[in-house]
Amino acid sequence: MNTISDRRMGKRQKKLGNKGQAPLFFLENAFRIGFLMVALLAFFLLVNMYISNKMDTNRLEAEVLANRIIYSDTIMYQDAKTSRIYPGIVDMDRFDEGILNTNIDYQNKRHIAANITLINNQNGAIVGDIYLNKQQYAELNILTMQKSTGKGSATHYIKNYPVTYKNTNGYDYGTLVIDIIVPNS
Repeated sequence: MNTISDRRMGKRQKKLGNKGQAPLFFLENAFRIGFLMVALLAFFLLVNMYISNKMDTNRLEAEVLANRIIYSDTIMYQDAKTSRIYPGIVDMDRFDEGILNTNIDYQNKRHIAANITLINNQNGAIVGDIYLNKQQYAELNILTMQKSTGKGSATHYIKNYPVTYKNTNGYDYGTLVIDIIVPNS
């Protein structure tokens, strides 16, 4: 079924051969290939802009530890009848390093350390001072004094909470200072 247009095309192809087809094919697809490369480059740039490979969670870790100390029965008063924990009242019978390290036990000892100090509001005297991972606190405290940043250093986070605590005369007001050191890794 040869039509007249097919016959004309055949004659033209015989006349030109394959010489005219390669540059025409390349020119037609050069724009498509270029546009595809620009689109892929823009896609990867946008993806890299919105994906964060490094997330700094040090402040979050310090905040979680402070809340864990304040809102748990680790050092706070717990009513024996109702088992209710009173976050603003420090139980001086539980304000002990052994209890603190037993209740808040991180599997990785390199993880975090804290110094918890209870200060009387009236005269500024230190009522109590306990450590979470005391040896780790001493080692990380040396790193914070070097004023370096990045991996291998550590950062201090200090949180102050107004609390009530029981002393020999009854209840007194104080400030619970939680000094947390988180290693930068």
